[in-house]
Amino acid sequence: MKNVLLHKFIAILNTFSDSEYLMAKVELEVAPVLVGLKPSSLMTFSKDSRNHYQIWETFKDKCCEGLKLQYFEMRKTEKYILVLFYNPVLLSEIVLDTENKDFLLGIGYEEELSLKQILQILRERFMYGFPHKIGLILGISKEDVTSFIENGGSEFLFCGYWKVYHKPQEANRLFRRYDMARCNVMQSICQRKNLLTMTA
Repeated sequence: MKNVLLHKFIAILNTFSDSEYLMAKVELEVAPVLVGLKPSSLMTFSKDSRNHYQIWETFKDKCCEGLKLQYFEMRKTEKYILVLFYNPVLLSEIVLDTENKDFLLGIGYEEELSLKQILQILRERFMYGFPHKIGLILGISKEDVTSFIENGGSEFLFCGYWKVYHKPQEANRLFRRYDMARCNVMQSICQRKNLLTMTA
């Protein structure tokens, strides 16, 4: 059922104008953020066959206004743009949590930094590679982030939206909720397209 829905969604996506295409693509990728399950998600816009890079540059403000999304460009090169989409309320809760603040202090962040300042520091660190501590910002538990770093990305229990080291059943339940959020987006977009076709 999910594969059938995905194929239908992709077929519909390819009929959209660039503006519609961007909004649908972002809505799908960050669905868990939009429904409040996840504080943030990363997306890469590259110069591929449809030139997502240019589509993002042209329609990003319209897209994010339409989806009521906050965004922060983490890295921009000639070939791609890496964008963090986030829920400011959920993300602030994460960085203000006492244990998480201690973790951030331990890896060089100063105390009492604002959310925007933390994102700016992360952007600077992206210039030198992928800062795995960003997992905390993406809603990954501190324990899984720490274990990933300590084990060099190996020895995990299973891999879903991230590599899980602790509480696998809890993580699996959360991953299923992420999947459901994405399926709901695909169904909604397919239904809207069908309604538009019927009334045209």
